[in-house]
Amino acid sequence: MKPIKFVACGDIHGDEQDAPSVKALLAFTKEYIGKDGGLVVCIGDLWDFRAIRKGAGDEEQASSLQKDWDAGEEFIREFFKFGDERIFLRGNHDERIFDMARNCRSGVARDYANDGIENIELIMKETKARMFPYDSVGGIYKCGTLSFAHGYGHAMHSAKQHSDAYGDVIFGHTHAIDYFRSVSIDPRTGYNIGCLCNKTPEYNRGQLRRLRWQHGWAFGAIYPDKTHEVFQARQRGNKFYLPTDIKAF
Repeated sequence: MKPIKFVACGDIHGDEQDAPSVKALLAFTKEYIGKDGGLVVCIGDLWDFRAIRKGAGDEEQASSLQKDWDAGEEFIREFFKFGDERIFLRGNHDERIFDMARNCRSGVARDYANDGIENIELIMKETKARMFPYDSVGGIYKCGTLSFAHGYGHAMHSAKQHSDAYGDVIFGHTHAIDYFRSVSIDPRTGYNIGCLCNKTPEYNRGQLRRLRWQHGWAFGAIYPDKTHEVFQARQRGNKFYLPTDIKAF
């Protein structure tokens, strides 16, 4: 029985995506996994949906939701051409349209949001993908002993925080690349896998935490005994230098 190869990425943010990083990810996934089998996971924030953010300012509200939507849809349809198991974990930005459908007082806005949700569900159906909600309990996907999550904290030590909660886990949300392995007879490891979006958006120009943002993703293999290997892809200059095969010796 062969290992299950996987690629996991996230924090694309629709029309805020970084085109060279996205191009590199898709080229890598095509070579590493292709269409013959494997697992591809989008761990969320596929869209930015800043125009419908609660408390959005005039500039955010004036931004094109259609442009944001089109960019996110184009990406996920390309990414989900690979593998035979496809997973979409909604992030907090993706959840904005679901929150609007549930909570908005405007009937027009609720109808608009429900149309958007129907389109998301159609994408999942057409790409044969499984979708999970943005939820710190119900939004976790597990394969073997490895969990995948969008991410539910921005703390400096979020890799430790997530490994304490979920065991061995791949997550995003912070846009940083980080790693933590516990000191234990039964160790837990957290992998924070960076982002695929613009690292200098207008809204965070005054925040120090953006200095930790890096473009990247995770890939690896889940073995027949349910153990796994995880590698963190990290941009070096304007390139990604990565192995594209796993062999047993």
